[in-house]
Amino acid sequence: MNSTTPSIVDDLKLANERNPAHLWGAVISALGSLFVPIVGLVATYSGYKLTDLMSRSWIGYLFAAFGLTNVTVWILYLITVF
Repeated sequence: MNSTTPSIVDDLKLANERNPAHLWGAVISALGSLFVPIVGLVATYSGYKLTDLMSRSWIGYLFAAFGLTNVTVWILYLITVF
């Protein structure tokens, strides 16, 4: 049996067909969390949900880690300022 994994582009297309809300939610909220860090929670959730939709789970974990990092830095900033 020859088992091949889809390319990254095909994997993203498949995730877009299965559940575009999680894919675009992760992408847009990860970028938006640079300006509004609380939006990183949406990136974390959507990125985690992407791990079930894609054969490459690291892409979802990347979005989740990016969003969670922005939220964590924001919380640490608020703690040190106040």
